This record gives sequence, C-alpha cells and structure tokens, in this order.
Amino acid sequence: MNKQEIISTLKEIGLTEYEAKIYISLLQEHPSNGNAIATSSGVPPAKVYEALRRMKKRGLVYVLSGGDNGKLVRYSPLPYKELLKGKKDTFIAKLDSLEESLSEISSQSDTDWTELYLIEGYSSSIEFIQSAISDCKSEILLSCWKKEFEFLKESLERASGCGIKIVTMIFDDGHVDVPWRNFIHYSIGRGLNRHSGELSIVIDNSKTILFYALDDCPHSIVSSHPSTISITRNYIRHDIYVNRILQDFGERMVEYYGQNLDRLINDF
Repeated sequence: MNKQEIISTLKEIGLTEYEAKIYISLLQEHPSNGNAIATSSGVPPAKVYEALRRMKKRGLVYVLSGGDNGKLVRYSPLPYKELLKGKKDTFIAKLDSLEESLSEISSQSDTDWTELYLIEGYSSSIEFIQSAISDCKSEILLSCWKKEFEFLKESLERASGCGIKIVTMIFDDGHVDVPWRNFIHYSIGRGLNRHSGELSIVIDNSKTILFYALDDCPHSIVSSHPSTISITRNYIRHDIYVNRILQDFGERMVEYYGQNLDRLINDF
C-alpha cells in the first residue's frame, strides 16, 4: 500500500485529507513542531495548526511542551495500534447497535419473507429435487411423470428406508413397485395432457418445488412460503382424491359425463 492509498484508507475511517497527511508525518518523525509538520506533510502552514487543534480534541495527537520556559510546543501521534483498535471497537459497536436496530425494524414488518427462487435447466432442477429428498426429515408428497420419477426413484427409496413417509402419484404408467403408497392417474386424454411437464413436490410440509419439465424452458420454482406449501399440498391430495373416485366409479362417471369425461373436462 503506497502513501496515497494509506491516506485514502485513513480518510475512510474518519480522518480528513490534512489530518491523514499530518498523522503519517508524525508517525515518521515525532515529536515535531507545526513548521516541521507543514514541511514534511505538505499541508499548508495556515492549515496545519487548525488541523492539529481538531486532532488534539479527538485524541489523535498529544501536545508536548518544553524548552524556552515551556513555550516550545511539539506534537506526537496517537500510536497507530491504539488508533486502529479504537476505530475497530467503535465500528464493531456501531455494527452491533445497527444489527439490533435493524432486527427490531424487521420484526415489526407484517410480511413474512421466505425462501423463493428460480432454478433453470432440467438437470439442475432434478439434482436440486434429489438433494431436497435426501435432506427430508419426515414426509414427501409428490406428483410427476414416469420420466422424472425414474430420476428420483433411488433417492425416494433411500428416504423410505430411513422411515420417511412418502405418497406419490404418477401421471403415466403409474404401476411401479415401491414400498410406499403410489396412486395411478386416470388415463383421460385432454385431462391428463393438462399436466404435461408438471412435477409438484412438498418436503416436510416446509418446502415446495414446482418443476416445469418441458424441453423448451425447463425450470423449477422453490418456495418455503406457507401459502405455496398449502396450495401445492392440497393440489396433489385433491388430484389423488379425484383419481381414486375415477378408479372406483369410472364406468358410472363415463356414463354420466361421456367418453373421456368430455362433458366434465371441457366444461371450463
């Protein structure tokens, strides 16, 4: 760090340009009188004594009197270690006070800010979901297509082996050999196509991941907000409920709503 950089840094911690130059000059040679300080520091003589008075008041320099019946006044700097320690202690104290104040302000907010972010890319999304499954502590609720399920199956099996409660629904080819409850989506052309590219998962009722897996712009939205968790959880559960009804009463539903349930699916 050259001299100008040192001056700039001293200015950042509260000294003026002149004060910084005088302080460096005194560190190099002290005690010194005003004229000597002006010469060595480059500060104009008319400004030196004004700056020294301010520095004395702030404890940055000490005044030494002697010679000529005590009329000879010279100056010495506050040792640099004491200067830095004082600035550091003051700065830390201000940070602590600021943290406390900001915490109080933040706690007064009515908004509960929670995790919400975007993950772009198919592989990145799958890896994130696999990691979330591995970190699960109690419960997983998942609906997805067979393609994505195959990528997640190993992580799900490990979680199940650790006692995690798992419920899944697979939109296509739902017959899979797994030790947890898995539901089959009723195969209805248009109704099923509405789920194209979807994957919804709720982890521990504290995080939800919504993965849109179509080839043109695969991405995931991750949220820990209670609203998104509740909506996603209810969406998956209601989809399972409806499909269980369709499995149990399919013939009667087709008789009432028509082939592929057109009068129901196409209603809106």
